[in-house]
Amino acid sequence: MPRALDLVQRRRNITSIAIRLLAEVGLDGLTLKAIADELGGSITLVTHIYPTRRDLFLGLAETLLEEYDALLPELEAGMDRPDRLRVLLEWMLPRSEAGWNQERSRIVLLSDPETGPILALTMDRRMRALIHDHLVGLVPADELEEHVDLLRVLTNGIVLASVEHREDWPAERQVSTLHAALRRLDLLPATSTA
Repeated sequence: MPRALDLVQRRRNITSIAIRLLAEVGLDGLTLKAIADELGGSITLVTHIYPTRRDLFLGLAETLLEEYDALLPELEAGMDRPDRLRVLLEWMLPRSEAGWNQERSRIVLLSDPETGPILALTMDRRMRALIHDHLVGLVPADELEEHVDLLRVLTNGIVLASVEHREDWPAERQVSTLHAALRRLDLLPATSTA
């Protein structure tokens, strides 16, 4: 009797391999066959879940967003609004090996001419919505969008600097730069655990 296919686990395996391959070898090295080879089987192991490379790229973005939605409430549990904002923004930074690989992969994905614009728009809207939701009640309503822009460009800039110059931007520098900006915007409370 054939084994039951665990689609969720297969998708997780494919996503994990794809993120690592993107970080290591870029778009050209990320093929459905390369993923299948890593899974130890034929290409149908991948095409059963993602029939085309385009589907894979869009699936990666969807998976990343789902992971964000699952992880954030756990990280923010029991925190007040200012600390929730700080935790969100720190979470957006590539402070670990896995975080760096994920951000490098995301940036590489954005260079794909077919799916890059879709992915960029989807990811940016989600990150901006998260920042917006976390800022409500912390800044005057008429300054909300300005603060969203500032914090989005700040986190994006730190991510890009970290991916481009990894040795120059270790986790400590990323966080201290973020905290310095939050202090200047009066968004880092004195009682923060930061």
